[in-house]
Amino acid sequence: MSDLVLDASLTLQWFLEDEADRKYSLDVLASLAEKRALVPILWSYEVGNGLLMAFRRKRISLDQMDGFLTRLKALPIEAAQQTPSEVFELPALAQAHGLTNYDAAYLAVATTSKLPLATTDNLLRKAAAAAGVRIVAV
Repeated sequence: MSDLVLDASLTLQWFLEDEADRKYSLDVLASLAEKRALVPILWSYEVGNGLLMAFRRKRISLDQMDGFLTRLKALPIEAAQQTPSEVFELPALAQAHGLTNYDAAYLAVATTSKLPLATTDNLLRKAAAAAGVRIVAV
């Protein structure tokens, strides 16, 4: 059983030292010593792309990127199973809450799993509150 739903932007804050709200994100990371995270499958693509863009913009080195990816693989993170039909419901959820389709995926996983959401995205936090989804408190 997973204990929280993890957002990609929060995950990237673990590795990008100039990001805002880093204390909260590092507290969430520390909680993974005792908890497990559930993510939509797109989380892997978003995090991988975020690290690649950070490398290309010279915010991190290639060695750092490789090290971060190795660390991520060792964490207790599992992908939620979503059918194509469930994924095709995301635009309606996104429209209802003023989210991107990507952010709606995190909200959908949190809603379906009844797990709290770990995010620093203010719009996603507001949508979670409106949908009755708790935000991870650390």
